This record gives sequence, structure tokens and C-alpha cells, in this order.
Amino acid sequence: MNIRDLIQEAKAAGVRLYLHDGKVKLRGDAEAMKALKPKLAPHKAAILAYLQDMEQQASEFWPWAPYLTTADVERFRTELVGIIEKLADMEHWPDEHRDDVLTRAVRGPLADLLPNLRHFGQRLTEAAAEAAARDAIGKRAWRYDR
Repeated sequence: MNIRDLIQEAKAAGVRLYLHDGKVKLRGDAEAMKALKPKLAPHKAAILAYLQDMEQQASEFWPWAPYLTTADVERFRTELVGIIEKLADMEHWPDEHRDDVLTRAVRGPLADLLPNLRHFGQRLTEAAAEAAARDAIGKRAWRYDR
């Protein structure tokens, strides 16, 4: 079994392997950690090297944030596209503007991904609240017109 598979097995069991002061540490359910320790112990040096390598790779590209896998980036970008499309529909953006914003969001640097998620997520929340308020006012107003 390779190291990546061992780490994935631990992750599936709810146990996180991480480095602390140059040592491999475990965090998670006590019973799961107890069951995994005998499997992990013979591979401790290889796990240490793997985690150090992953930490080094992450720090080379995005040192101020957690390591993002390709799947994480893909998931975040998919979520961002969905948020932008909903916002564009609610605010009635022209097609050219929608396409421009989507292109910039999807092709932009990774450093913009999380801030864009937060920004467009907040805008969508505000737009949804405004639409709900308009709807509520519209429902109440007809009763007073009689």
C-alpha cells in the first residue's frame, strides 16, 4: 500500500495526519487513531517525507493558505460559476457582461478564487434578500388596495 492510500484511509476514518515540529501527528477519533497506528507505524519515515513534500509544494505556490488539491479548485470554481450565474439571472445582466465576469472568474489566478467566492456569495445573499423583501411588500400591498 502506498503512502497516499494510507493517508486517504486515515482521512476516510476521520483521522488527520499533519506535521508539528517535524513530527507526524494524528488528530481525530481516539478509536480510529488507535486502529490506524499499527498500520501507519512501519511507514512513519515515508509518511513524514510525503507530508514534508506536500507542505513544501503548497508553500511554493500559495504559502499563506492551506494546500488546495485539484479537486478542491475544481469544486470551488464550479461553485463560483453557479453563484455568478444565479446572481446574473437575479440582476438581469446582459449576456456579454455575464460572459466577461465568468471568464475572468474561471481563468483568474488561484489567489482570486476564495475572495471571489466570498464576494459573489455575499452579493447573491444580498440580492436574494432584496428579492424576498420586494416579494413580501408586493404580497402585502394588494390587501390595502381594496
